[in-house]
Amino acid sequence: MADELDGMATFVAVAEAKGFRAASDRLGVTHSAVSQAVRRLEERLGVALVRRTTRSVHLTDAGERLYAAVRPALDEVRGAVAAVGEMGDEPRGTLRIHSSSVANTMFAESIQFG
Repeated sequence: MADELDGMATFVAVAEAKGFRAASDRLGVTHSAVSQAVRRLEERLGVALVRRTTRSVHLTDAGERLYAAVRPALDEVRGAVAAVGEMGDEPRGTLRIHSSSVANTMFAESIQFG
């Protein structure tokens, strides 16, 4: 599943950059890695997603359809990952404090209860 997600993210980068070299620069990987990832995705799906020429890349009808479906889904996945990552920064759970009755009266006003 992770390999398919990576392949689809790479495909989206190629579609948006309109080329393998620009996508490889954007992703910080080699041109060859981008080309192989898209080729593997095409093999898994059994359909060509891009028309490659020496100067440019154009999406096929299948590529256009996949891009339209995958782009919003990848945005949602990235958003969910970011939201979960942010949860780690906030303390969560129950804090129990045991103290004497004197401390209770001294500090009770400054304690906030959620």
